[in-house]
Amino acid sequence: MKIQWTPSLRVKEALAICGSLSNPGKMPCHGYALPAQRCRLGSFLQQLPKAICHYCYALRGRYLFPRVKAAMERRFLSLSDPRWADAITTLIHRSGDRYFRWHDSGDLKDLEHLRKIVRVCRNLSRVKFWLPTREYQTVNAYLRLRERIPSNLCIRLSAHLIDGRLPLGYGLPVSGVHSGKSHPSATAHMCPAPKQGNQCGACRACWDPGVKIVSYHLKHGIAHAAR
Repeated sequence: MKIQWTPSLRVKEALAICGSLSNPGKMPCHGYALPAQRCRLGSFLQQLPKAICHYCYALRGRYLFPRVKAAMERRFLSLSDPRWADAITTLIHRSGDRYFRWHDSGDLKDLEHLRKIVRVCRNLSRVKFWLPTREYQTVNAYLRLRERIPSNLCIRLSAHLIDGRLPLGYGLPVSGVHSGKSHPSATAHMCPAPKQGNQCGACRACWDPGVKIVSYHLKHGIAHAAR
């Protein structure tokens, strides 16, 4: 029998442990931003002009403000705290969000990080979570241990290159970025944000594991992608 999760920390205590949630303007919910410069694979891909990470929005604009950078770094360092999962569960629970987006900036640190995220998702079964990631090997290692992905967590593997091959071989939902020089897969869900003020609006495709492919449009040198 599943035990209902109840908060064990006060909001002030949770904030001291894991830092605040982020508030990405495009999204219908909160997120949790980590430094894009700390991405294991992404920090390499950022150097490649054909890579989606080269155009990452988290390398520009307000993400470069000193206070924002400091807050993201504090969040990254907090991942090793054994109370992290309980702390962020508390903050998401208190937010009242029914959707949540992991990493509007940054990516998975390691396997233990993914396990903690899964724990949070299991704690809050009524919230739909979306985790875009390029750390395929970390996700694959988790699955090889015969660990299950909760039904309320959509792990969506992100392609590395603009107009590049989608990572379809892992049996998980995927996403890619297309330019005007190519056409996305005929079965892809086209992100509607560019046509609606760069907002998700009523669309929740990214959170839906039943939507196998989501394609974002590269426009004005910025990927209108969550990742």
